[in-house]
Amino acid sequence: MKNEDIVILKKMIKYCNDIHTLMDRFDRDFEQYKKDISFQYACNMCIIQIGELANRLSDEIKEANKEIPWRAIRGMRNLHAHDYENVDLEIVWNTLLEDIPALEGNLRKIE
Repeated sequence: MKNEDIVILKKMIKYCNDIHTLMDRFDRDFEQYKKDISFQYACNMCIIQIGELANRLSDEIKEANKEIPWRAIRGMRNLHAHDYENVDLEIVWNTLLEDIPALEGNLRKIE
């Protein structure tokens, strides 16, 4: 594995951890998420960063870890970065609750 891939994976894990911290801070409360624009923006920026970093990983890492939905990660990033007004908060919430912890677990296996 390339040293650059290791650095990128560590950064991606950090953003997953940041989301976990935010979720805990707001008691994993969807109503709070819907009301608090700062909570939304903070989580969404982490999603954007995870997607951006995923784009920088080598093809070898992506090929060796096909269980990770790389295309969906990039798609979520693009939605947040380019079409933010059409983001569905319930879909994002499910991503935060389910997909981010799963992603973190998979990234730790690679690391």
